[in-house]
Amino acid sequence: MRSAAVLVLFVSILSFGDSSPSARRDAALKAINACIQRNEVSSRECRKLNTNVQTLVDVYKRGDKSVLPVLFRFTYLTDFYGEALLNDPDGFLTAMSQLQAKDQRAVAAGIAGGDLFGLRSKERFDAIRALLSEIPDSDPIKATAQVCLKTLERINASFFETYFPPQTFTSRAADFEIHWYSADMYALGERPLWPPPSEPEATYRLTHLPAFTGPTVVTLSVSPDGEGRVAIKTISQDREITKVDETVVAHRDRLTRFFALLDQAHFWTTPTELLPRGLDGAEWVMEGVKDGKYRVVVRWCPDIERQSPEEISFAEAGHSLFEIAGHKHAGGC
Repeated sequence: MRSAAVLVLFVSILSFGDSSPSARRDAALKAINACIQRNEVSSRECRKLNTNVQTLVDVYKRGDKSVLPVLFRFTYLTDFYGEALLNDPDGFLTAMSQLQAKDQRAVAAGIAGGDLFGLRSKERFDAIRALLSEIPDSDPIKATAQVCLKTLERINASFFETYFPPQTFTSRAADFEIHWYSADMYALGERPLWPPPSEPEATYRLTHLPAFTGPTVVTLSVSPDGEGRVAIKTISQDREITKVDETVVAHRDRLTRFFALLDQAHFWTTPTELLPRGLDGAEWVMEGVKDGKYRVVVRWCPDIERQSPEEISFAEAGHSLFEIAGHKHAGGC
């Protein structure tokens, strides 16, 4: 019995020894391709997908760069992408440049930490940003580097743009809120309204952030003599800014109604946010700058969850901004 056990162990050791890095790579590639072809997470071919992907990551780190195109399929490998780019920018970006445009954007989002959360540290952001910025215009990988840089800055805008005063949001989700709102405001081409400028012009900005479609921003500027101008922008599903309308003049009667609704909503004194929020729906981020003061109020689907007069007035104020811009927005979300 003992000799049989020793023999089994010896055979196992030999088998392991025969499993060279190239053999493990080929086995992992075969299993991954089978999983992709089946396109079923629960299938037998996909049960060890994460293990096989990690095998390719290890193979890459040992110097086998041939597996990189396959690893580009798994854009959740955010830490790996960042390290690979920093360690071998020419090789990484050259391989990435062979991808189709939509796949390049997906990998760029992975480098940036993913659309949902972004990078975990400013240090990593600064390192990747500096590397991408320093690639010369004459380099063949410049265009791909620019795709990565723009995506990196959009997703991680909160690292270099301060849209809100400190301690504006105090819930457990505060960091996520700042990341989310800042990313979409930056993508819309908006600049921070805080700290408020010294100009006498008043500004009101509504950023509408739905769960499943692109964000929209409506900005109303009011001069000291009461003349108003409003502009609206939105982002399409492919993250391109679409100007819905050029800046238009706001009629005074509509301005009067908007300001009355803001007063009824107690905009300047109401809590910045109300918890808990619902799922899906949309966030309404209303900012105001007037007489050197800055204010922001955030609501989830106003006038749907909470039917108080103040919340209904807040929702109607938001709707009126869309109407002033010439676009009717139905419903509280």
